[in-house]
Amino acid sequence: MKFKIISLGCPKNLVESEYIAFRLEREGHVLSEDCNTVIINTCAFISDAARESIETVLYEAKEKGKTGRKLVVTGCLVERYREKLARLLPEVDLFTGRGTYHEIDKLIEKTGYFFRDTPFHEAYPRKILTNKPSAYMKIQEGCNNRCTYCTVPDIRGNLQSRTIADIKAEFIYLLENGYREINIVGQDITSYGKDGELNLKTLLRDMLKIKGDYFLRLLYMHPKGIDDELIDLIGRSERIIPYLDIPIQHSEDKILHLMGRGYTKNKLEGLFQRIRDRLPDVTLRTTVIVGFPGESEDDFAGLCDFVRNEEFDMLGAFTYSREEGTPAFRFKGHVRKNIKQKRYNMIMEIQKDISKQRLQRLVGTKAVVIVEGFEKPYMVGRILAQAPDIDGIAFIKGECAAGEIREGKIVKTLDYDVIVEV
Repeated sequence: MKFKIISLGCPKNLVESEYIAFRLEREGHVLSEDCNTVIINTCAFISDAARESIETVLYEAKEKGKTGRKLVVTGCLVERYREKLARLLPEVDLFTGRGTYHEIDKLIEKTGYFFRDTPFHEAYPRKILTNKPSAYMKIQEGCNNRCTYCTVPDIRGNLQSRTIADIKAEFIYLLENGYREINIVGQDITSYGKDGELNLKTLLRDMLKIKGDYFLRLLYMHPKGIDDELIDLIGRSERIIPYLDIPIQHSEDKILHLMGRGYTKNKLEGLFQRIRDRLPDVTLRTTVIVGFPGESEDDFAGLCDFVRNEEFDMLGAFTYSREEGTPAFRFKGHVRKNIKQKRYNMIMEIQKDISKQRLQRLVGTKAVVIVEGFEKPYMVGRILAQAPDIDGIAFIKGECAAGEIREGKIVKTLDYDVIVEV
């Protein structure tokens, strides 16, 4: 069989696609764009993501009519809608839930619907689908935080942390195969080990004992899970990139309480002050939700002021998505769609100016740059202050090759991007 995988959604999904690819290749199947089987690994954490997944399935179903390819759908959309999805999409040959990935090499020959209630949390060994020198490494599955807007615990289950031994084995494998930027992901990596007797700091200390020329990037950190010991550990290590992705979702106490986030505005202000005091060169990224039920004009104005005051290097925003099955679905005071969109536009316009100003301070400074490929007339990549897939890019002047990690000088900045001379 020749197969291709369309991986939608977050890096955690991509890691699972890599696991599927490994299992299939181990049985002699071939990963190829010229294929007779298409596997779509779907996302469904909000309605827009589910819609994109369904549109992708329908497009591939239309192509199937021309080519006769087998169509396989898996991932979070299958977990969320289960048998209902199979009834709605008869064009699909095979539906597999996330709990079946360990037997995907056997199921791929079948048709129908296969689902296991046992959550999937394996991630290694796998076939890396990202380009060198960057790879993702998932250290946990599921989430025990019960934010009132979020579908993830229902889709992915409760927190399950991988063992340190398993993570280290994968880490060594990545280093031995030339991957030098390791992006650590999970739903909330600060909760790592809380389902047992471990924690993120213990894991990082163990990983840092492994010798090599590499960088670690910590993604998706819940504010209430970050303490001074973790901040200091990051600050002491030359291998941990001082780039912290800390989704706050909102700043105002009323909305934070309704969201079930477990902290206050005052706690956030104190946290970011401590981070900047201890990590003066830190890059901070966050995520916010606008238009949450009950968000008044004053609440939104407070969020805008908070964003202006904190000056995050990068910020992503979502308009609140009303998801059936979540507590917030039943809340009063839902905000009209046009108002949510207006607030989204406003917050992103504020952030655009902040990001531009934050980048401008880097002109003339030295930077480590990860070379990713060619985009005429430049090679392109990222400086360490830019995470893969979500931040801006670096246009690179000078002789270099894809896969290299080079030292350079930032000679110009744009709204979100930089120009680097190596």
